[in-house]
Amino acid sequence: MRFLLFTLYAPMASLGEIAVGERRMGWARPGRSAVLGLVAAAQGWERADRDAHANLEASLHYAIRTDSPGRPLVDYHTAQTPKARRGRIFETRRQELSADDLNTVLSTREWRTDACFTACLWTRTSGAVDLDELANGLRYPCFVLYLGRKSAPLGLPLNPTIVQANTLAEALGQRQANAEERRILEQIGAGEQASTQVAFDADIDDELVGDSSNARDERRRDRVVDRVRWQFADRLERVVDIGGMRNDE
Repeated sequence: MRFLLFTLYAPMASLGEIAVGERRMGWARPGRSAVLGLVAAAQGWERADRDAHANLEASLHYAIRTDSPGRPLVDYHTAQTPKARRGRIFETRRQELSADDLNTVLSTREWRTDACFTACLWTRTSGAVDLDELANGLRYPCFVLYLGRKSAPLGLPLNPTIVQANTLAEALGQRQANAEERRILEQIGAGEQASTQVAFDADIDDELVGDSSNARDERRRDRVVDRVRWQFADRLERVVDIGGMRNDE
């Protein structure tokens, strides 16, 4: 099978979970919707292109390997926004701040610093996407890419690679870090962990995964339903600890 792998690293990343109220906490790893959203942005697809996003969601399996978990950082965040009024539209942030009815919004937001991940995508049996086209988009993205929030730009090129393997574990084992990635991983202390955590769609066949005897299931709300309305559905994810899955030589 063919697998598309790429690196996700940012000095600061926002891996947000369900955002309700003033507390905006984050997960320890990117969600499926975040990774597919980044892939779609690289292709130049707008949020309003519902068919393109629905096809991407239906066509791909997903896995994420934690190469460095990073460290949590909590930010007490303040922002000014004008009151919502029917028919009033602001084209820029400057126009918003020029309004005479600004409100101050307070929130607590969680970030992760120096977290690094390897994302892995491959097509389902009925997949209708081309991995080579996706890889080319990740290599030359149409939109500016970031990890969670616009204020969290990527710290490394994605370095997309397509490999052939019989299992997910084998595909991840073939992923080779380039010189710049090795330098960053060394600086942030990646590889000092006793094990590597890999999370993937729970509906993947056991034969494809490899050894998952110590796996556990987690429920996450990160399956894309409608990006325009910001609607997501629950998804079952399997998490397993596997040692020595990154090949940096």
